[in-house]
This record gives sequence, C-alpha cells and structure tokens, in this order.
Amino acid sequence: MTRGGRWVAKFLLTSVLPILCLAALAWLSHGPAWAWALATLGFCLVAMVRSRQLSMLDAWLDAPDGSEPPAGVAGGKVFRKLTRKLRQDLRGREVVEARLRSFREAMDAVPDGLVILDSSHQIHWSNRAAGAHLGIRLPRDTGAIIEHLVRTPGFAEYLSSPDAETPFVLQSPAARTRVYTVRVVPLGERNKLVVSLDVTDARRVESMRSTFVANVSHELRTPLTVVSGFLEHFAEDGVLDTEQRQQFARLMSDQTARMLTLVDDLLTLSRLEAEDAPASEEDVDMADLLAQLLAEGQSLSEGRHRLAVSCEGPGVRGNRKELHSAFGNLVSNAIRYTPAGGSIGIEWRVRDDVATFSVRDSGVGIAAEHLPRVTERFYRVDRGRSRETGGTGLGLAIVKHILLRHQASLAIESEVGEGSTFRVVFPAWRLQPAVSGAA
Repeated sequence: MTRGGRWVAKFLLTSVLPILCLAALAWLSHGPAWAWALATLGFCLVAMVRSRQLSMLDAWLDAPDGSEPPAGVAGGKVFRKLTRKLRQDLRGREVVEARLRSFREAMDAVPDGLVILDSSHQIHWSNRAAGAHLGIRLPRDTGAIIEHLVRTPGFAEYLSSPDAETPFVLQSPAARTRVYTVRVVPLGERNKLVVSLDVTDARRVESMRSTFVANVSHELRTPLTVVSGFLEHFAEDGVLDTEQRQQFARLMSDQTARMLTLVDDLLTLSRLEAEDAPASEEDVDMADLLAQLLAEGQSLSEGRHRLAVSCEGPGVRGNRKELHSAFGNLVSNAIRYTPAGGSIGIEWRVRDDVATFSVRDSGVGIAAEHLPRVTERFYRVDRGRSRETGGTGLGLAIVKHILLRHQASLAIESEVGEGSTFRVVFPAWRLQPAVSGAA
C-alpha cells in the first residue's frame, strides 16, 4: 500500500469509522432519523476541525520560523516530515547563500576587473575592480550595454571580434591617469567574460627604463666624444706639440675619470635597488663619522668655504659604509653648489628620541618646483652647472635608497639665493644606548 493509501486508511479508521458506528447504534436504538442526524453532525465536526487545522497550518507555512507545526494538526507525521524537509531546504539555501557571498567577496578582492556579458553585450555581473577600471556600478548598470558606458574608440569593435593575442588598451573613464588592458574570454556558449588589468605601473616602469637608458647614453656621449676627438689628433704625427699632447691627455684623463665615476654610481645604485636591507649593520660612532666628513669636505673645498661640525647625542645603528656614502654625497653637493666664501654646517642632533643629521649651506638654493624631483636619477636643476661641478646626477638618488634601507626619511628646505638644508631623520629604535662624544 502506498503512503497515500495508508493515510486514507488511517483517516477512515480514526474519523469516519467511529461516526458510522455511532450512527449505526443510533439507528438501532432511535431509528434512522437519529442516525442520519448524528452522522451529519459528526461529519460537520470533522470538517470544522480539519478546516481549523488546515487554517493553522496555512498560517504556519506563510511564516515558518523553524518551530514545530501547530499542535493537533491532522496528519502529524506527514507534517513533521514536511517540517524536516523545510528545515533541510532552509539549511541548504543558507549554505548556498554563504558560498555565493564568499564567491562575491573573493571576486571583489581580485585586483583585476571582471564583467560578465550576454550575447547582446548586456552587463549581468561585475566585481568591484571593474568599477574603478571601467566605471561600472551595480546594481545601477545591470542590464546596460557595456559599449554605452565605455566609449573609448575601438572598444566596441574589439568586443565584437576580440584578438586573443593582443589586448585592447584604454584609459579609465573614472581616472584618466590610469591605463588598462582588456581581454575578452568566452564564457559558456553565449556569454563573455571581460577581464581588465591595470598596467599603469608597468607602463611607468617601462617609461622610466627608457628614460634611464637615454640619460645614461647622453651622459656617456659627451666624454666619449671628447676622448674620441683627442685620439684622432694623437693619431696624426706632427700635428700636436708636446704641450698640446699633455693638455689633451689631461683633458682625456678628466673625461675618463668622469665616466668611471658615473659607472661606479650606476653600479652602486643598482646594488642598492637590488637589496632591501644592508648586508651588515654596526654601531656607528657619529662623532668619528662627522670628523671624517669634515676632513673630506675641507679637502674638496680647498679652503674656499667655512665648514663647521656639531655632534650631540648617541650614535646610530646601521651600515657605516652606506651612511658615509649618503652623508658624503650631501656634504659634497653643498660644497659644489655654494659659492666661494660661503658657509656649510654639518650637524648630528638627538632630541626627544628623534635623531637628525643635517647639512646646511648658504649656496644658490633650489626653486620649490624642483624639490619633489631632486632625488630622481639624472634629474638636475641646472644641467650645465651640474656638469661644471663634476656631478653625475645620481648622488641624491643613491642617498634616497640608502636612507630607505635604514628606514630614514629625507626632508629638504631651500630658497633660491638663500641656501638649502638637507635633513635626515632616523627612527628612535636605531639609536645607540650610549652617548658619543662631541665633535
């Protein structure tokens, strides 16, 4: 017997059969009128009870709260099974919703833009990155045609016949300074997946590389041209006398030394960029280091400037060779760009756990618009003056990378005609506990 048949049999035994038995007894004792009346009344009561129970069940189904069905509902076993089924469906739906939320969060965390299109290029779904890349916002743009939102010339043609080898390049509608590449991937039989990738940094690095190669070539061309020209004269017998040969040899030696300095600076900068931290660190005695910087500065100045040194507070922990290189670059720059008779102050000071190394000069100064870029490779405020002073254009770039490796920062204060101050600030944890002597 089927489940439906068993339920009908149970209903007949528990509800219909008792009424018929009572009606039969009434027939035998009081006649057929009483039997029919009793049977009618019994079936009416059963109908009313069933109607009431079904009404209660209907109200429970409209707003199920996970509780048991109302007490006394007919077919309790059946409805208990219905309750279990509803609970299983509810748990299954919660699991699916949780997975869907997790999937959406994961897709929103992806840095690449993702957009799902149908065969008509209508937007079905997109992640958060697509909003930044392509200006798409959901649910506002759900069902919109993507070509109406991304109006870059050639984009519609690319969507119609995408090139799997060559991505489409566009600028973001939201931020014109960003550059993106777009690829189209088939998704199912009719849909498409549009993937956008931010290539701004890669383009910037490529531009920097090209600029760097051009700058190096330009810096090497001048001394090589000078040396090549002098060598042509040396190759001709009798053209140059002894004094001219000596003069040309001296000039070639100067140009060769300049090229060697440039190559050394390039190698130093390359090493600094390839390593995140100094190979070794030690406790650097700042009084001794500043005394060495003073001696080197006096040798470079040759008595043309007034140099003063002040050292107060403990030393610092770091790579002494690198710090010497960074501080030496700052001192040599101050000497090169300060006219004869000017003053240069070198200072190490520790106040309230803030360690500061500073070089102050009374030189030509730097205009405000140049300050943000003076630490770029080969950037010069005055290219002609820099070459006259023997600079390679890499000194401050080396300083910047050394300070980054020591978690220090560089601040520059300057005014044209009034001089400049280069200030290096170290974090407190790099200070030595012991106090160095004053220089």
